[in-house]
Amino acid sequence: MHEFLVFTISGLTTAGIYAISASGLTLTYVTTGVFNIAHGATGMLAAFLYWQLRYGWGWPTPVALVLCVFVAAPLFGLLLERVVMRRLAGAPETTRLVVTVAVLVVLVSVDQWIWDPSEFRSSRELFAGKGVHFGGIQVPYNDLIVLLVAAAVAGALWLLLHRSRAGIAMRARVDDPALATLNGARPRSSARLAWMIGTALAALAGILIAPKLTMSAIPLTLLIVNAYAAAVIGRLRSLP
Repeated sequence: MHEFLVFTISGLTTAGIYAISASGLTLTYVTTGVFNIAHGATGMLAAFLYWQLRYGWGWPTPVALVLCVFVAAPLFGLLLERVVMRRLAGAPETTRLVVTVAVLVVLVSVDQWIWDPSEFRSSRELFAGKGVHFGGIQVPYNDLIVLLVAAAVAGALWLLLHRSRAGIAMRARVDDPALATLNGARPRSSARLAWMIGTALAALAGILIAPKLTMSAIPLTLLIVNAYAAAVIGRLRSLP
């Protein structure tokens, strides 16, 4: 029973991280129509940036986390939208997919160019070694935080898409960009916001999953494969 509880909590925590990643993937898909294959590579790059700030340069954890998730990731999402994704408007679905695969390859190459893949690196969980006791086992604070964040992300994104003007404009952009523009929406602004939020969620998922995986470009990039499953369960529509 003890082992069952340990593995159940661990599995739920990992599932929560996949849910965060899948939420970002689903958000960009339902608001821009692009299924971003490079989503996992974005999270991988953020995980390495966090490692560099936190362990390479010794920055405090909150500072490194905020800088990666709320500054660097949204800026990268904005850059990605402006330089690459905006040019795909009206392109066939296959073209969009191939472009995101190309972005994935570029990001992996950049990561391995900056951080030598032959050098061993490791990342620790948040509040490592600390937790609360439940049912005779210790539940790490990190696991509780992940589950709370996953639930908060799902709820916040649902409210954004269904209860806010910006979210409704995002959805309208995919259904009929021309009609959305005639009604006062700004398709480009909606796309920028979607890519910034989606990239930030990919970064958060990458940072949270890094302690559970090998700190290597390929395993972290393949996080997207598990996010595919979570996104498909939600039919690429349901964020909760």
